[in-house]
Amino acid sequence: MLSSTILVFSSVCTLAAIVAIVRRFGGKRRHHFPPGPKGLPIVGNLFDVPTNFGWYTFAKWAQQYNSDVIHFEVLGKHFYVLHSAALAKELFERRSQTYSDRQLSVMACELTGWHRVLTLTPYGEYWRQYRRLFHEHFRAQVIPQYEDKMLTSARNLLRLLLETPDKFLRHIRHASGRTMLDIVYALDTEAHNNAVILESVEKAIEIFAEVAEGGAYLVDHLPILKYLPAWFPGAGFKRQAAAWRVHVDTMYEAPYQDVNRRLLAGKAKPCITTSLISAFSDKCEDPDVEESLISFAGTTYAGSDTSVFKMTIFMRAMLLFPEVQVKAQEELDRVVGRDRLPELADKDSLPYISALYKELLRWHPLFPLAFPHKSTVDDWLDGYFIPAGSLIIGSAWATLHDEERYPDPEAFRPERFLTADGKLDPSVPDPVEAFGYGRRICPGRHYADASLFLYIAHILFAFTIRKPLDERGNVVEPPPGFAMSRLFWVPEPFKASIKPRFEGVEELIQLSTQLATSD
Repeated sequence: MLSSTILVFSSVCTLAAIVAIVRRFGGKRRHHFPPGPKGLPIVGNLFDVPTNFGWYTFAKWAQQYNSDVIHFEVLGKHFYVLHSAALAKELFERRSQTYSDRQLSVMACELTGWHRVLTLTPYGEYWRQYRRLFHEHFRAQVIPQYEDKMLTSARNLLRLLLETPDKFLRHIRHASGRTMLDIVYALDTEAHNNAVILESVEKAIEIFAEVAEGGAYLVDHLPILKYLPAWFPGAGFKRQAAAWRVHVDTMYEAPYQDVNRRLLAGKAKPCITTSLISAFSDKCEDPDVEESLISFAGTTYAGSDTSVFKMTIFMRAMLLFPEVQVKAQEELDRVVGRDRLPELADKDSLPYISALYKELLRWHPLFPLAFPHKSTVDDWLDGYFIPAGSLIIGSAWATLHDEERYPDPEAFRPERFLTADGKLDPSVPDPVEAFGYGRRICPGRHYADASLFLYIAHILFAFTIRKPLDERGNVVEPPPGFAMSRLFWVPEPFKASIKPRFEGVEELIQLSTQLATSD
């Protein structure tokens, strides 16, 4: 039995090698590709592709080859990395019909259960229907419907920070998850079962960060490896995927089924999921329709964790740049005063807070490399050939650190988005690349803008954030490392001193949370 399995595996590897050779050298003539590192026979640049901080490596290649587009191959698959806003606009917007597809990751989609997420859904009619649901529930005009829930969450976050400031990272995660759990499923996060759901989400997002980058696993380059039995030597990825899938399926299915049970019992509260079930009530028994609703609701909720990561970046930035914090608080005192908490209606009157948020997205993008777009037909770019099936990656980091767009790009300077008289400067490009490109841009960005504005404004209104002191009175610097550095760019956990900013703020926080509870 073992010998026959080895024979099959050897045959598969030989066939894969032949396919790679045909891909690389087949055809009537060699095409002209953009510059890039020279690869090895058959495997190409398999050993050159960085596993962490890829945006830095690609930027070095772009500088080395003096090109805004670089090219490399892995087992015959062509990759292109774009380092300019102009090239990204040309391919992802002007030619969006050709460059809006996705390469399905075998590890993420087939083995781990992340096929349900919109980000990885292939371009086509199903994706368009999926996207329309997001537009219906999260376009800019709809966001005010969620303001009360976002305000309640922001004010509860202040209460938690007041009570146990040393647990600020946990409190931020709780606040973000609670809000989206309420909006999507109308679930109470204090209930034990829902706390379990929150834990599954956290684990599922960690898994997503590990597997969603197509090509991170050999099985993504050689899909036939997915047929190896889990016990076979070298098939540990299948055993790992099976364990991970439990968390991913729980995240998607458990809260949806909870809403269904409450609907049948007549106890369901209004939320996005109940409105979806009501809208498709005549088709909900269709397994495909139910699967679509589960996927949409779960993807919406899973997206809340990206807000957690962005708030982590915000807190770290406030430790590193206290002068920015002071300027933001001075603006809050001028506009909001000290006898009430900020509201979404204050946003237009708080340009420095808005500029601070824009600078966070630009200075430290959560996704420095956008998810790869797959070309659907042969195409050409500035004389370079792009064969169908190629993967095109927009380097958001390169665009957002372009010195021509943003002078002194390594500096954290919200003022770059403001005019001399302190208003938002329309001539400075918005850092939209932080949300992706073209038709695949994040559909939840309007919600993220509103919720993160409220969190940032509330925290800066109520607290002063400083580097903590150790037992000897020495300043404790945040660690320079990162907890995630492949798909997400997230700092390592750090400590902070968070204290009330002015006398009377404690009473204001307590009063606001009491009013929110009574409502």
